[in-house]
Amino acid sequence: PGSLFAKSDIKRTYFDLAGMQFFDPQQVGQNIVPDPQDNTVDIHWTLVEKGSSQVQLQAGYGGGSFIGTLGLTFNNFSLRNFLKFKDFKPVPQGDGQTLSIQAQAGQYFQNYGISFTEPWLFGTRPTALSVSVNQSLVRYSDQFGEAQKLNIFSASAGLNRLLRWPDDYFSLYTGIQYQSYDFSNYPFQFGNETEYNGSAKNFSFNVGLSRMSAGIDPIFPTQGSNVEASVKFTPPYSLFSDKNYATMSNVEKYKWLEFYKVKMKADVYNTVVGKLVLRSTAEMGFLNGYNKELGAPPFERFYVGGTGLFGGRYDGRELVPLRGYENASSTGGTLEDVTPYGGATVYNRFALELRYPISMNQTAKIYALSFLEGGNAWNSFGTYNPFQLKRSAGVGVRVYMGAFGLIGFDFAYGFDKTLIGTEPAGWKTHFLMNQSL
Repeated sequence: PGSLFAKSDIKRTYFDLAGMQFFDPQQVGQNIVPDPQDNTVDIHWTLVEKGSSQVQLQAGYGGGSFIGTLGLTFNNFSLRNFLKFKDFKPVPQGDGQTLSIQAQAGQYFQNYGISFTEPWLFGTRPTALSVSVNQSLVRYSDQFGEAQKLNIFSASAGLNRLLRWPDDYFSLYTGIQYQSYDFSNYPFQFGNETEYNGSAKNFSFNVGLSRMSAGIDPIFPTQGSNVEASVKFTPPYSLFSDKNYATMSNVEKYKWLEFYKVKMKADVYNTVVGKLVLRSTAEMGFLNGYNKELGAPPFERFYVGGTGLFGGRYDGRELVPLRGYENASSTGGTLEDVTPYGGATVYNRFALELRYPISMNQTAKIYALSFLEGGNAWNSFGTYNPFQLKRSAGVGVRVYMGAFGLIGFDFAYGFDKTLIGTEPAGWKTHFLMNQSL
């Protein structure tokens, strides 16, 4: 009240309401009523509420075992009402907070995580506080029947603050993360050697700048763009010590990881004709260390291929999606330059995707798509060639239901051979649940 009327403010409010996930974006409307007597304007918004909580299900087969994920996400949680037993539906709601609980299990692998987000920390401008804790357990038996164990614990906290300059679509994220790796009788690759007992720790800072203007419907954007640039880095421990790394064991070298990782990604949405929408994507990332004797660590590396379902399972790895190819690993994928421990320190990916809506009602949003993709990964800038890509093309469909999130099927053909293949990758079927490619 009291502000000057501006159509740009109406458009931005429309964008914010549609992106809150509490209302059906297709049914957000406004009735603008001018009053010439006192030169004011009344604005009435019409909204239709929708369910915001989700049951998350993921499933896939890889590494010789089936991996299943079950998660619960409450997107309108209220922590202050939790102990008051107020507004339980079935949990206390009303403050727009997010509480997510997730469990993942396979034949040899278990992962448990919980996260909480407060979207309006100080009450004056959108500033989201997020905290999360995660525990991963890997259990095998060697050929003699002895247990092989790997435990990974991680905790993180961060602030995402909406900026006003250059415009209010920009936001700045700052956060910290701690990870601990403990392994017993478990083969872990450190450079050219395999270690079976030891530990490694990772304390890192995260800074990210993004501009999110894709809308109006966040499930099926028809305009705008999402642009992100981030850097993750640890303190340069080796620069403040006089240790001789040439005489140290691999476990000692990487007791505290040190590295910096830079990533950039851009998604642009344009309406081509009628309801047909073009999504253009470009992304890149690189990883390196501060000390030439240590180089980039065997953790936090990039793996290109597949749908990204198994990203971050064991060693902080990032599995970059590339449809038409299998999920990348140290024994396969799309790497041009093989390293003893797998993974890469440089990658890029490009994609063009045409989308057409089939149904945009509140019960289920369905759209079909066709795509062209290309991507690859390298172990150094010396071998990096952005035009040496693994190419693919295909079609797919996406179905979004409020209670279960986004479900998708893609049929893709890989035109190039993989790391260990001698023939083109050929046809691949990909199944996705709550994943963004």
